[in-house]
Amino acid sequence: MRPSRIILGIMAFSLSTLPQPPNAPAADNSKDVKASIGRILKAMGGEQKLLNVFRFSERVLIVSTPVPPTTDKTTANRTSVVQTGGGWWIGANKRNKDKVRVLLWAWSLRILVDKTSKVTAIPGVVIDKKPTFGLRVSGSVKEPVDLYFDKTSQRLIAFDYTDTRHVVSSWKTTQEGHQYASHVAGYKFADRKLGTIQKEQWYQTDILDLVPLKALPGNLK
Repeated sequence: MRPSRIILGIMAFSLSTLPQPPNAPAADNSKDVKASIGRILKAMGGEQKLLNVFRFSERVLIVSTPVPPTTDKTTANRTSVVQTGGGWWIGANKRNKDKVRVLLWAWSLRILVDKTSKVTAIPGVVIDKKPTFGLRVSGSVKEPVDLYFDKTSQRLIAFDYTDTRHVVSSWKTTQEGHQYASHVAGYKFADRKLGTIQKEQWYQTDILDLVPLKALPGNLK
């Protein structure tokens, strides 16, 4: 055997036996996640149709028993202006809780396309008898956010953050073509590690009116 072939063989063997990073992701993972996000955005009408700055009125209820759906006679008890991933104002006063900022960011799905977000695939769960696929967002938030999507429609079904799960439904579309889940029911986890939630809901909110804005109003504090 030629010396050059012997040297090449030794080099190949040496490279194959080098220790590999213990948690090195497969090359396909990032491609799969990007493909999933692409399908989600397509179902929403494209990234440009994700809500960013908007005003909305809602009926927020802290109740353990679900209240029937809204009607034309239902009145709002809160009106807000928000910039997803940024601020949330009730009237002219800004809310200072970071958790509500993250929850709205996840609900809008803009958290998936933020440059600082790291998105990875996680196992799906069954929510309201629907099988889902899951995506975890980290990097852009203090604690990871887990989002679950319907395998058929690619729409958001629920998202988990810290000690709570938020289940969404009743999708609506603005005149400008922005789709959004108008009903959200929140549940506290019975066991976060096992993913089990308490039987009784913690709160529910129903969005009665939503108007996209080109910019934040100037009277906000």
